[in-house]
Amino acid sequence: MEEKDKDLEKEEGKGDEVLEERESGGLSNGTQKPFSFEEEGYWESIPEQEDAREKRVTWLRRTLGEIIERMGIKAYIEAQQREGEIFLEIKGDGSGLIIGKHGQTLDALQYIMNKIAAHRYREVREKVLLDTENYRGRRVAALESMALRMREKVKKSRKAVTIGPLNPQDRRIIHVTLSGDEDVRTESKGEGFYKKLVIMPKSRGSRGQETSPGGTHLT
Repeated sequence: MEEKDKDLEKEEGKGDEVLEERESGGLSNGTQKPFSFEEEGYWESIPEQEDAREKRVTWLRRTLGEIIERMGIKAYIEAQQREGEIFLEIKGDGSGLIIGKHGQTLDALQYIMNKIAAHRYREVREKVLLDTENYRGRRVAALESMALRMREKVKKSRKAVTIGPLNPQDRRIIHVTLSGDEDVRTESKGEGFYKKLVIMPKSRGSRGQETSPGGTHLT
């Protein structure tokens, strides 16, 4: 049986409403020329007084800003440097369109930015994380709440519950939230990027065994 939490439906609906309004017009203005990273002046140098990491952050922030602009959205980007990560927050009026259905547009932008960063800075292994209007934080809270509710349902009914489909980040949040529970376990089902997640009662022989949030669960 597939379940969906009301908190998740509320979060996902914010992006869906904006997409429906803009569906006929698409993401970009048809009169604009195709985006090209080779446009004259785009690769202009960043001041030499900045250190190497600051240059990377500045360049990535500007690149994301250019992509957002080409989507026809007015926004500005704030950047934070974290250990092993570069966090880019998109601020503007088009947050619903940037998030997209179930966060898929935001996930796609984050994937693209990581590919761009890996291609330009091949010697650096640093994740690029994107967020807007604290969507990631709200999503984590909603997923954790849903995981706990579904856990109680499974314990009472002694029947498995299926959630999803979810992306790898969302599945990991549920796996980690329930990883220490002695009565239930979690498992991903399906193929591809988006998979369903099953919360099921542990058999008597598996009680007391540690459930890892890594490994095959997250593939």
